[in-house]
Amino acid sequence: MTSLQEPGRLVATYRLQCPTSEAAAEISRAIAREQTLEVPRGVVADELEARLLGQVDDISGLPEGGFDATISYALEVTGTDLLQVVNVAYGNVSLMNGVRLVDLILPAEVLDALPGPRYGLDGLREMVGAEGGRPLISVAIKPMGRTCEELADLATTFVRAGVDAIKDDHGLVDQSPAPFLDRVSAVGAAVAEANAETGGRTAYFPNVTGPVDRLGERLDHVVAVGCAGVMVCPSLMGLDVMRSIASGPRPLAIMAHPTHSQVGPDRGEGIAPDLLYGTLYRLAGADIVVYVNAGGRFSWPVEQCEAINARLRAPLGRHRSAAPAPAGGVDDADAGAWLERYGPDTMLLIGGSLLAQDDPLGATRRLVEAALAATPSPARS
Repeated sequence: MTSLQEPGRLVATYRLQCPTSEAAAEISRAIAREQTLEVPRGVVADELEARLLGQVDDISGLPEGGFDATISYALEVTGTDLLQVVNVAYGNVSLMNGVRLVDLILPAEVLDALPGPRYGLDGLREMVGAEGGRPLISVAIKPMGRTCEELADLATTFVRAGVDAIKDDHGLVDQSPAPFLDRVSAVGAAVAEANAETGGRTAYFPNVTGPVDRLGERLDHVVAVGCAGVMVCPSLMGLDVMRSIASGPRPLAIMAHPTHSQVGPDRGEGIAPDLLYGTLYRLAGADIVVYVNAGGRFSWPVEQCEAINARLRAPLGRHRSAAPAPAGGVDDADAGAWLERYGPDTMLLIGGSLLAQDDPLGATRRLVEAALAATPSPARS
C-alpha cells in the first residue's frame, strides 16, 4: 500500500499488463485523460487542462513483468461522493484490457465524507459480549429449500453452542419455502429466545439484498424484529446502497458479502480484492467483510487473504477497523489453525462443514472453544 500523497488529491495505482516502458507511459497518459477530461488535447483551454487532467506521478517496472502507474486526481474532479470517487478511480478505464486498480490513497476530505463502520471490530465485540479481545465466530443458516421453522431450529442450535453471529446464507432471499418477512421473524424470535435461555448475545444478520424499492421495508422489519444487523451484497445492490444503510438512522451493523464482486487474485483487470473489500467496502460502512479464504473451495492464496485483513484493520482516517470474515468452504476442523494465522482480530465464518456433521451442536461448540483458545493472554496483549 502506498504511503505518500499530495494534499487534496486522490492517488490511484494501476497495474498495467504491457511489455515496455513506452507502452506503459502511453497507457498511463490515456488513463489520466479518460478518467478526467475525456476529450483530445486541444479541445479545452490549457488552464482547464492543467487544473483537471489526471497527473501521471510515477511508472515503475515490476519484477514479474508489467508496470505500476501512479496517477493522481484533483479533488475538484473526484468530489467526495463515494460513487464519483470510484468512477474517477476506475470508471471508463474498467473497459480497458490489462489495467487493474491495485491501490487508492484518499484525501482527508473524502475520508471524512464517508461513513465507515458504525460499530467496527471493537463495537461488534461489545455487541456480542466477546471479552478479552478474542476472535469472533459466525455461522450461516442454509441451504435454500428449508422452511422458516427449519432455519429457526438451526439458528437455535447455533445460539446454544455460543456463536457470536448468525447470518442468512447469501442464497436465502425471498424464496417460497422461507419468504423474507416470515424467515426474519421466525429466526429472529428463535435467536432471541435462545439468547434468553442461555444468557448469550448472539447477533442475527438477515440478508436484505433485493429490490432497492423494498429495502426500506425490509430494514424496518429487521429493526422491529430486534436484529442487530443486516447482511448485504454490495456488488449486487451497489456500494452506495450499503453507504446509505450505514449513514441512515437505523442502528444496524452491516455484514458485506462478496458475491458478484468479480474480483480474483490473478486477474489482469478489475479492482484488487484487498482494495475492494478492505478499503472500499469498509469506507462504505461494512462492519464485517466476508471474503473467500485460502484452502476453501475457491482456493485464494493466503497472502491475498492476509492483504485483505491488513486493509480492514489498518488506520484509515477516523474510521474504525472492520472485522475480516474468511469463509467459503472452510472446514471447522481447521478453525484453530486459521485463527492462529490470522490473529484474534478476525471473525471466522463457517457454513456447510458444520451442517455435514452428525452432531452440529457439538461441532459448533468445538468451533467456539477454538476461538476461546485463541484469545490473547494478558501477557501477550
